[in-house]
Amino acid sequence: MERICENEKCYGCGACYVICPKNAISMKEDVVTGHFRPIINESKCINCGLCVKHCPANHTYKFVDNMVTYAAYRTEPDKQIGSSSGGVAAALYELAISKEWSIIGTVIDSDFRVKMQLSNDKQAIESFKGSKYVQAYTIEALTELKRTLKEGKNVLFIGTPCECEAARSVANGNEEKLLTVDLICHGVPSNKILNDYIKWIEKKKKTKIKQVSFRSSWGEEMILKDESKDVWHRRMFWDPYLEAFNAGITINSSCFTCPFACEKRCSDITIGDFWGIGSESPFHKPNRKVSVIGVNSKRGFDFLNECKSLVLEKRNWSEAVAGNSQLRAPLPKSSQYDLFWEKYYKYGIDAAFKATVYKKVCKRYYKEYPIILLKSIIKKCICWIERFNENTV
Repeated sequence: MERICENEKCYGCGACYVICPKNAISMKEDVVTGHFRPIINESKCINCGLCVKHCPANHTYKFVDNMVTYAAYRTEPDKQIGSSSGGVAAALYELAISKEWSIIGTVIDSDFRVKMQLSNDKQAIESFKGSKYVQAYTIEALTELKRTLKEGKNVLFIGTPCECEAARSVANGNEEKLLTVDLICHGVPSNKILNDYIKWIEKKKKTKIKQVSFRSSWGEEMILKDESKDVWHRRMFWDPYLEAFNAGITINSSCFTCPFACEKRCSDITIGDFWGIGSESPFHKPNRKVSVIGVNSKRGFDFLNECKSLVLEKRNWSEAVAGNSQLRAPLPKSSQYDLFWEKYYKYGIDAAFKATVYKKVCKRYYKEYPIILLKSIIKKCICWIERFNENTV
């Protein structure tokens, strides 16, 4: 077997690994970018062609039109804490567990390895919460998914569109037991880039990072913590990792031609941030973030209809599409893409950042942060004065 799919179209999803009957495939990091790629052991390969057949990059996708669209958030505000937007994924996981289904989501471990995981335990939902702007390692989860479906059990799978396609592929005739929920995806940097970035911050700050978060109540923020405090707290346009990610510099090469970045969908349900809500018709926003839910199948509709822990308001799918570029087209490749990877491969992440995004994010940070800090101090002073006045009346 010469190749499974074109290298530039490979999602690194691991479906080929899981479907191979001879364990002839391993997933390795690309020597330059660190994204996962399949490697075939020719001495084990029997040229059965299953890997080619089940590779999502080789599929003709079953795109469908949106059936119904909702703006959504949790009925109980406390349960939305820790979620990236409206808390929809956690609510769906809770429903699945209550129905005695297995659930699959993405976690990040203590060594900052991002991977998909299957669980039957409600406690796992907490580790599934929050965005992880990294390519996940899927092998164990897809292997367990294949086994669980074969046993006749139901599984709720939440992941990127290509991961959902991989799940459907390894289901291999048991798709009726699988419910897929795709996340509106911007593209994925590699785990290698994330780990090198964290080491770069550790060197700058002379401390050991213990926790990483990509989102906060404000929105997209990089927050790195050591044992006791925030070591690095930068908003989207102030951080080199997030800037390179958003600019189309560090994401997987296949993301630039992603077939799933379009208005039609392949999964039962689509979820994400509801950017631009209110652009078509008024929307009374609660004092918290709101998700979009696109329902794409009857099975997805019936499942969501059972979820009583979400506030759902019908909206137009066109409103969600207008507010989210990833529902219209893939992210374009940055003009700095080749320069970044050339510097990274030869000299490391410090040189790659400095050759591309570092000056830009530093300029923004030192210009904008003092203003925001001053506003925050003024706000706190006003609150303190108001409390003081109330106590002295």
